Order: sequence, then structure tokens, then C-alpha cells
Amino acid sequence: MAISHLLTRSVADFPVVTALGTVIGVLCVISSAVYNVYVHPLSRYPGPRLAAASRLWFCWHLIRGELPFVIHELHLHLKYGDVVRVAPDELSYTHPDAWNQIYGLRPRKREIMKDPTFYSSLPSGKGSIVNADRERHGHLRKLMSYGFSERALREQESVVRAYADFFHQRIMETLGGKGGEVDLVRWYNFFTFDVMGHLVFGESFDCLQSTGYNPWVALIFDSVRIGGLLRSIKFWPWLTPIVQHLVPAKLQERRREQKRIARQKAAYRKSIEDGRRDLISSLLQPDSGVTDAEYQSTVESLIIAGSETTATLLAGVTFHLLKNPDKLKRATMEVRNAFSSPEAITFVNVNKLPYLIACLTEALRIYPPVGDGFPRNTGENTEILLDKPVPPNTLVRVTHWATFHSPSNFTRPDEFIPERWLEGEHGFENDRKSALQPFHVGPRNCIGRNLAYMEMRLLMALVLFRFDMELCDVSEDWDRQKSFLLWAKPELMVRLSPRTV
Repeated sequence: MAISHLLTRSVADFPVVTALGTVIGVLCVISSAVYNVYVHPLSRYPGPRLAAASRLWFCWHLIRGELPFVIHELHLHLKYGDVVRVAPDELSYTHPDAWNQIYGLRPRKREIMKDPTFYSSLPSGKGSIVNADRERHGHLRKLMSYGFSERALREQESVVRAYADFFHQRIMETLGGKGGEVDLVRWYNFFTFDVMGHLVFGESFDCLQSTGYNPWVALIFDSVRIGGLLRSIKFWPWLTPIVQHLVPAKLQERRREQKRIARQKAAYRKSIEDGRRDLISSLLQPDSGVTDAEYQSTVESLIIAGSETTATLLAGVTFHLLKNPDKLKRATMEVRNAFSSPEAITFVNVNKLPYLIACLTEALRIYPPVGDGFPRNTGENTEILLDKPVPPNTLVRVTHWATFHSPSNFTRPDEFIPERWLEGEHGFENDRKSALQPFHVGPRNCIGRNLAYMEMRLLMALVLFRFDMELCDVSEDWDRQKSFLLWAKPELMVRLSPRTV
């Protein structure tokens, strides 16, 4: 009887307990928001109150693929200046000096560490050169430095050139030897992934040959749009099991297949014992001290970072040249006047074409391969950034899109003007050119920048030499894209015509 009475009373009290719990929960959320806006150590920094109150504002725009543009609007139109609070514990910077202060070498001080929440959401596994701690990163970087040096890459120029020529051959075969419309987003990806596959795994992905994506490559692009969601749930780890159940089983199976292919290709490269010197040969030396996990995760990181971003830049410069016919004409004439045949186009010779290089540099500014930023965490230290104290456990970043499009940094920032990078051009004397750091700065800057320069300069020169190009109407607004760290790029339809001499 007593037990029955207790059960009856418990059931009767359930709505009261539920209501009380709800009220307490709401009060906790409100008090947290009030604290974040008015009391938090970052409350002195400007920014929208919704961003300061909760991480939800940040994640909402991240998942929608609009975060870099919204942050740009905050810096620009709300006149918050060179630093904006974009989350309760995060600051975004656009001043050129912020690059070195956040990411650069710091005499007698440890580097501001990479934010583990952000980097744990990247596809590279634990132990990758991307995710490694300071000591381990230094070891891996030293091992790989020769393979990515300009001298070593000149030894690989024949590989890049062979795929550039095959790029031309396969396009011509696809078009039946005549002109026609092609999606250059796909073709540029075919080229860069085949090059990186050869230089890292010892064999290409056969994208150019098959005119299609290898399953491992295809999943990278299919996963771009969920990147914002995967990053967001890292702020609330208890959501992970729920989100995992929402990911389609087919996508999960393809991810497992991607891992299997990556392991297979990495094992194949290990099995090659012909003494070749490529990007990763130093990792395979018996005395390298590199673990199997470090090797596997690092080669996967190299493929993604070294392929997609370079292809994005090539698509971006092509689009902006086609939208500016006068600049396309100048770049084309520079290439065609400099070389009498494709065979004369080498990396050394292409580096003597100032306008082409200016076009590629301007494309890196107006359409950076990564529109977002890479956050660092101040950890236990109070840091001084731009002469202002930043409290411990704060995320700090330079947001690429906002920095490269800031009128404080560049004259007419939303226009494609390669001339700003040429010596002797007037009207751009006040540009803060050091703000453009698409490959980052400091000890963790992009190790593959020399390879990226070789690929983009060689292929772009050959494309301009061999083809006349015209933008198709369907791609007139191609640059209106979503950014989920990587861009969700639509087709870039271009009408190609073999050059008539």
C-alpha cells in the first residue's frame, strides 16, 4: 500500500519536476548569456550581442555556409574595426600584424597552440603533420622539408608537366579535337588530384584517364556541405551520437571505403623500393622515427590539402579572367608572346611572367581557397594582440575572406585588379599587401606552397597558350558560393576553342 502510494505520488509530481527542471534550464541559459555579454573577459571587445551571448550564432552561420561573409560584414559595415568578437570565446582579426602575432615565431615564448576543437573536426587523423603537437610537428616538418623545397620540386617538374599535357590531351579527346563546353572545376580537380596521387602515393587516381572521380576523391566533395555541421557539434560533444545517427548509412559506408582505399594506396607507396625521392620518401626511411599512424594520416592530409585548394585557385583565376576580358587578353598575350611552343613553357620561364603571376596572386586574394580562418587557442596564457590583452582560453584567428576583402587593407577590395601587384602601378600605394597570407605564416605555414605555385603557374600558362576561352552564360554568377571551410563550388562551364595560330 505504501509503495503504491509513493508511485502514485511520484507520477503526480512528474509534471512539477519537469516544469521545475525546464525553468532551471532556461534560467541557466539566460544567466550564461547575460554573463557572456556583460561580464565575460571578452565583453570589452566589439561585436554583435547574439554572437557574444552564445556559440549558436556562430554555428548557425557556419552550417549555412555563410560564416566568412558574415564576419566580413561585421568588420566592414558595423565598423567594429580590425578585431571582432564572433563567439563568447572567439575573436576574429583582419589587421596584417595579427598574422605574425597569432601564427608566427615568438622569441622566448611558445606558439599559440592550434585549437583542438577545430582541428579534431578535420579529416586528417591524429598524428598528422596538421594536428601534431609542437615537438612532433617540428620533427615531421624537418623530415619533409627537402621534398617540398624548390630544388626538389624542380626534380618533379617533369611529373607535373606530364599531367598538364595529359590534361590538354584528354580535354581535346573529350571534345573530339574541336571546341566545346567543359566544366573546368572538374578538370582542374582531375589534374591536381592525379599529380598529388603520383607524388604522394606513387600512382595517380586516374581522374584524367577516366574523366571521373576516384571514390576516395569523390567523397571529399560529397562531404563538403556537412563540414560545418561536423565542426559545430565539436562545441557540444554530447550531440555527436545523435548526429552520427542522422548521417546517411550510405555516406558512412563510403567514408569507410575511403579509409580502406587510403590505407591501400599508402601501403602500395611503402612497398615501392626503387630509391625514388618524392614528397614523402623521407618518412619511409628506416631511421625516420615516423609511426605507421603518423605516416597514414600525414599522406591523407597532403592529398586533400595539396589538391583541392590548388584546383580551387585555378578555377577562381579562370573565372575572374573571363569576367574581365581586358585582363584575360593581357595575360594571354603575355604568355603567347613569351613562348613559341608549349615545350618552351617551364616553371623557370613562367616565373618571368609578371602579369600572369599578378593574376594568380590577385585570385588568391579575391577568392582564397579557404575563406574561413584557422583558430588558435591562447590556453593558460594572457596574450597581447594588437596592443590589447586577450584572456586565457580564447580562440583567435585571422579570417581570410574578411582580411583579403577589407578596404583598410586593399583599394577597391571587391574588384579583380592584378595590376595592384605590379611594380610601378599607381593607385595602390596604400594597400597593406602583407595582409595577404593565403599560405599562412610561421613554423606551421603551408609546406606545399612551392608545389602549389608550380602547378598553378605551369597549368595556367599552358591553358592560356593552348586555348581561347569564353565563359558560358550558366556560370556568370559562379562566384556566389557557400563556404564550409572548403567552397561548395558549382560547375564552371567554359567554352574552349583550340588556339588558332
